[in-house]
Amino acid sequence: MAETQTGKRVKYLQSDNGGEYKSDKLARFCAERGIQQRFTPPYTPQLNGVAERMNRTLVECARCMMEHAGLGKSYWGEAVMTAMFLRNRCPTRAIHQDKSPYQVWTMKKPILANLKVFGCHAYVQVPQDKRAKFDSKSSLCRFLGYAEHQKSYRFEEVSTGAIKISRDATFMEDKFDEGPRNYNDESSVVEFDDHDEDEEKEEGKTDDDMDSSDDDNEDTRSSKSNIKRHTRTQSLEKATVIPSPKRRTYRGPSLEHVGETPTTFKSAMESSDSGKWKEACDSEFDSLQRNDTWEIVPLPKGRKAIGCRWVFRVKENQDGEVERFKARLVAKGFSQKFGVDYEETFAPVAKFTSIRVVLSMAAKYGLMLHQMDVKTAFLNGSLNEDIYMDQPDGYLDTTQPDYVCKLKRSLYGLKQSPRMWNQTIDGFMIKMGFKKCESDHCIYIKRDDQDMILVVLYVDDLILASSNNELLKSTKIALSKRFEMTDLGELDYFLGMEIKNDRKTGMVTVQQTKFLKSVLTKFGMDNSKPVKTPQDPGLKLTKNMCEQECKHEDTMCNVPYRSAVGGIMYLMVATRPDLAAAVGSLSQFSSDPCPTHWQALKRVLRYLQATPNHGLEFTREEGSRICGYTDADWAGDIESRRSTSGYVFMMSGGCISWKSQKQRTVALSSTEAEYMALSEATKEAVWLKVLLGELGEMTSDEAIKIYEDNQGSIALAKNPEFHKRTKHIDIRYHFVREKVESGEVVLEYCPTQDMLADMMTNPIAAVQFENIRDRLGIQGAAANESRGSVEKTAAVKKTPRQAASSVEASGRPSFAIPVGTGMYQ
Repeated sequence: MAETQTGKRVKYLQSDNGGEYKSDKLARFCAERGIQQRFTPPYTPQLNGVAERMNRTLVECARCMMEHAGLGKSYWGEAVMTAMFLRNRCPTRAIHQDKSPYQVWTMKKPILANLKVFGCHAYVQVPQDKRAKFDSKSSLCRFLGYAEHQKSYRFEEVSTGAIKISRDATFMEDKFDEGPRNYNDESSVVEFDDHDEDEEKEEGKTDDDMDSSDDDNEDTRSSKSNIKRHTRTQSLEKATVIPSPKRRTYRGPSLEHVGETPTTFKSAMESSDSGKWKEACDSEFDSLQRNDTWEIVPLPKGRKAIGCRWVFRVKENQDGEVERFKARLVAKGFSQKFGVDYEETFAPVAKFTSIRVVLSMAAKYGLMLHQMDVKTAFLNGSLNEDIYMDQPDGYLDTTQPDYVCKLKRSLYGLKQSPRMWNQTIDGFMIKMGFKKCESDHCIYIKRDDQDMILVVLYVDDLILASSNNELLKSTKIALSKRFEMTDLGELDYFLGMEIKNDRKTGMVTVQQTKFLKSVLTKFGMDNSKPVKTPQDPGLKLTKNMCEQECKHEDTMCNVPYRSAVGGIMYLMVATRPDLAAAVGSLSQFSSDPCPTHWQALKRVLRYLQATPNHGLEFTREEGSRICGYTDADWAGDIESRRSTSGYVFMMSGGCISWKSQKQRTVALSSTEAEYMALSEATKEAVWLKVLLGELGEMTSDEAIKIYEDNQGSIALAKNPEFHKRTKHIDIRYHFVREKVESGEVVLEYCPTQDMLADMMTNPIAAVQFENIRDRLGIQGAAANESRGSVEKTAAVKKTPRQAASSVEASGRPSFAIPVGTGMYQ
């Protein structure tokens, strides 16, 4: 456009490192036209200052316009485009002679008389062809801005939400909505058209953004054409009406009375829930005062105080009901300077694999599972640096308004706060007699005679697993004396995972039903047609599909592909290993997806629609010893010809660790591909062996058994055979050979039909997929309840996992421990 309008060639395109600017498609576009791309170094927005400053200007203008019009945050796209339209028609010091950008670009003066107040009400004339004889001649609308490439305005019809483009309207520039309203309310889902031929039910779409750094909204750029002023309703020759998309409304069980979550202290105090937000702020401020978080002092010369802000959130329980209103004061740590305000920042959290290991041990030994939460955890950490902060909004010391807060505690938002808190609680746990696991620094263990207690730490959330109730109580009391704790009782909801511990039957189930349903609702797939598998075995996704379907480029602009991948990725990481291969495949195309990729992603959502209650199940009767399975899909990527590695590790009948990943180099044979996959599985096995050893589950002379379905790779791991065919293999992959020789890992062959890691490497047919899924311990809630309601005895029939594989029956003996017995008797 710039070249066409000015006749000059674009030489450089400077931008930050956003994915939208580094996509292959844009790179090809620039290369074809001889345009050189320039990227700013990471975390240096000042090198792209003109664009960054204009972004801020537009956002601030849009925020004021929405506040003035009483419109919700979801109107930000329309507000930003209108702000841009207005800024282009305002004089700027960057251009000489007091001209506006519009005038310099078009050589015409803008007609400012056509400008209207954003968000005001207007009556838009309904075309004669669109109304019956006695229908109203106009409809009440909201003014949203200026149409692109047309001498018209953009409106939203109040009654239907339809977008109208018209030049004839009567404006009421002093009339607005009474309160904040959302253009695309968070509780609504706008549906997409579905292109699957075999679907009968309509699937949904959403106009959510691709991700936080790629905020694409519908194309509503400002028009360069002049718009005639209308003081009354004029004749209308033709109007374009964009039909309102169908909407399905989903509301949480007890959230209907909760308004929009405020973003500032002022908006919180002006909201309908101002009393509850004020109570939450008072509670937070009192807690800060009790913890002696700061002292009011004058700001020293040469020092600059960092800002602070209030963050608000409505906390829900696992049923979606409002638990409480939360307010937290956070420091604006982004303005801190390294070496002045902070040094080291790293703080560990418990790995998901470690959490699953603890849950599997709870099932095996009948451990009690409880949880606790640390209130204002970061305030327990002491600071080593002198940090000054502005006084918080709403709590200004009127006697010393010019003073600042000198922080004594590691307030939320500071870069070093997580590290300071972790060091504080780590020191206390060791002082209590706990031993920190070297394999995971957030797992603590304490043994007392024949009993033990485990503590899992994830920032300020704790899981306590113990075989002795008195030991559990004493640990809770000690923690509560040192820190301000909330005892949440038995473990049932942790990091979005719903956990049930049935000690009588020795069964622990972990699922994410609530989060899963929220993902389906967010992307409009909660009424989609279910499918049995997440991937189509007959479809191979490639990047070339984008070039073949480039005509759909505009269609994909507003598709929330990356956001959807992120949603199913969290499910996969926590409780759903059956999604690993699909997520690994789909995430490759996040920067430049095409309609086929989007349809493949929607298939995963349709699979989740079919299995919303599925999750991991750990049982006492199933094989308790840890074992692993590894597999590879040789040259499965038809573009790069690289193979995909996959492994799973089982314990107490459930999956505790899994991975699906494309290999870094091209394998020249299936043996080589399997050998490389085996090396990755061995690295995980070595780490698991150390962790289990620290938890008392394995001795140093025990080995972890790994099943492999390729005889060649097993032979290669045991002996340096086939020199001519393997001499090029990277030394790092021979790590497995060393571990086999030392006896830490034992390799055993299993037939391909019994290979549980097959699910991790490539799409498979429904019957085989469901068989493997069941053997991995991924069960639905109905299956869990039906098995949990009956006392298991020797006469009970084997579960599908027990009967499905002779390898598991012989390779993983069961260790049934009666409830209440000590682990080390």
